[in-house]
Amino acid sequence: MNNRILVMTAVGKSELRDVQTKPLSEDEVLIKVEACGLCTWERYIYSGEEPAGFPFHGGHETAGTVVEMGDAVQGLTPGLPVAVVSWKRCNACVPCRRGFDNHCETMMGELPEGTLWGPAGFAQYLVVKRYEVFPLGDKVPVHFGILAEPLSCVVRSIKRSHIKPEEKAVVIGAGLMGLLFMKVLKHRGNRVVVVQRSEARRKLALSMGADLVVDPQQEGWENLVIDYTGGYGAEAIFYTAGGASMLNTCLHLAAIGGSILMYAPLYDDAAVLEADVIHFRELNVVGSIRHDKESAFEAVRLLGSGELDLQGLNLVFEDLERFEEGIERANEDRNIHRIMFRA
Repeated sequence: MNNRILVMTAVGKSELRDVQTKPLSEDEVLIKVEACGLCTWERYIYSGEEPAGFPFHGGHETAGTVVEMGDAVQGLTPGLPVAVVSWKRCNACVPCRRGFDNHCETMMGELPEGTLWGPAGFAQYLVVKRYEVFPLGDKVPVHFGILAEPLSCVVRSIKRSHIKPEEKAVVIGAGLMGLLFMKVLKHRGNRVVVVQRSEARRKLALSMGADLVVDPQQEGWENLVIDYTGGYGAEAIFYTAGGASMLNTCLHLAAIGGSILMYAPLYDDAAVLEADVIHFRELNVVGSIRHDKESAFEAVRLLGSGELDLQGLNLVFEDLERFEEGIERANEDRNIHRIMFRA
């Protein structure tokens, strides 16, 4: 079957190619891509901010419909709307066996001959393993399936924070990830403060359910957060943006014994954390990256159930042929949460 794909060939360069889909193995599924989100990671690879090898076939936030299945595949039917949460998992290496399959040692192994590096969602069709395919049901539009992968990362992060229902949380940043953190926390019964510079994003966070929104450019904003928590601080702080100084501020916003969950990296903006604050307040500073198989299952269950009202998110379609224009729109318009490509 002919397949139109988008390949990044160098920094700032891309091209469309016509290739043939490979024959399915017994545990694989052929998906017609209905939408594939443009993640920040792929934008950074395209701009050269994220080191990567080229050619690169990106696209890992994928939604589509089942076309064909391998002989051993069960539980799927042609035409079924699905989310694809791609990540190779061998279930045999030490990280996989310890419950950290998001660090599977085989993920970056050698590629089969003729295979391009990358998750390959920027395409007309996509071949994936059965365990990467999650039925969506009929309560949400199929293109909402692009949120399954980022939502899986959020579900795993919240689990690692050990926050309990009814406890207070602070989310730093109200981009797509910050809003997803807020929505899942509210669904769990937490009260949520969102910290965000942009007035438009603060208004959106409030309309989508935040209990309090705070402008970090306002003098004394930290006191607003502390006052909201009754003077004790929040049981969990979720850092998605802001830089090294904001990460240190998070330490002072946390309750005794609270958690600071670091979802976003700092890269070159290296932080010197105030270690004595961590020590004397018995804080837990925790990192979280990607998703695991349990969080993917839970995220798609939440998404497909319609229990999360995500209608406030601005998801915009763009043709795959206009990939470079889509990159420009994503870079320039901060009110767009995801550009979604389709062939």
